Amino acid sequence: MTTSPNRLCRWATALSVVALLSVAATQPMVAKAANGPMPCSAFQRTTYGGWRVLAPVTLDLGGRLYSPIVGTTFAAGATQHGIEMSDLLDQQCGNR
Repeated sequence: MTTSPNRLCRWATALSVVALLSVAATQPMVAKAANGPMPCSAFQRTTYGGWRVLAPVTLDLGGRLYSPIVGTTFAAGATQHGIEMSDLLDQQCGNR
């Protein structure tokens, strides 16, 4: 019995998905950005109206997981994956 390249490719893809899901499950904080609690303690408002990431966090942005690097700054009005992060954080964490 021989294994076709397509079958090997499907197995490799499936294993990759499982590996990615297991890594995502070990992130320190997971939040639904649109319809769940935002981990506000992981962010700090900047002087110019943006937000800085203070701690490791994973956000579910419309079904896509996003893990910004600590130190990342979301400028006011800028979009990330089609979502205006500063506006979302203003709504969820208060316009401080």
